[in-house]
Amino acid sequence: MTMEEQLEEIIERTQIADLLTRYFAAVDDKRLDLDIVEATFTSDAKIIRPDGSEIVGKENILDGHKKSFARFKATHHVITNFIVDINNNMAVLRSNIIANHIWADNEDSPALNNKYFLADGVFSARAIKVNNQWRISELMNNVVWRTGDGMKEMLDFFKHSKK
Repeated sequence: MTMEEQLEEIIERTQIADLLTRYFAAVDDKRLDLDIVEATFTSDAKIIRPDGSEIVGKENILDGHKKSFARFKATHHVITNFIVDINNNMAVLRSNIIANHIWADNEDSPALNNKYFLADGVFSARAIKVNNQWRISELMNNVVWRTGDGMKEMLDFFKHSKK
C-alpha cells in the first residue's frame, strides 16, 4: 500500500468514526435535528436498541431519540477505541461507549429527580458510502453493564415505546 493509499484509508476511518462522535455530541448538546440525522445516517438506516427493538428510517430515528433523550436533564456520551474496517464502499465499525444520564425533573416520578444511571457498552455499526460521503446504515448498542437509579423506569419506557 502506498503512502497516499494509507493516508486515504486513515482519512476515511476518521470520517466514519466522526459520524458517531458528532451525532452523540449533538445529543449531549441538545441540538439533535434532522440535518444532523441526515449527515449521519442513510435514509433506511436501522438502530438496534439495547433491548433489541429497532428504529428504522431517519425520521423515526430523530423522533425516537428526541423522545428518549427528553427524559434526561443531561447526557454525556464518551465513545472510544474505534476499530474501522473498510472494504470498498462499505465499512464495519466497533467502538466502546460510556453513557451517563441525569434524569430530568419529573412530576410523575419525583423519586428520580437529580438521579443518574451509567451504562457501558459496545457500538457495532455498518457504514456505506453514499454520494462519496460515509453514512451509518446500521447501529447496534450492546450494553455490557448498567448502574444507577431508575433502571426499571428506563426499561418501562422502552416497553411502551414499542407499541
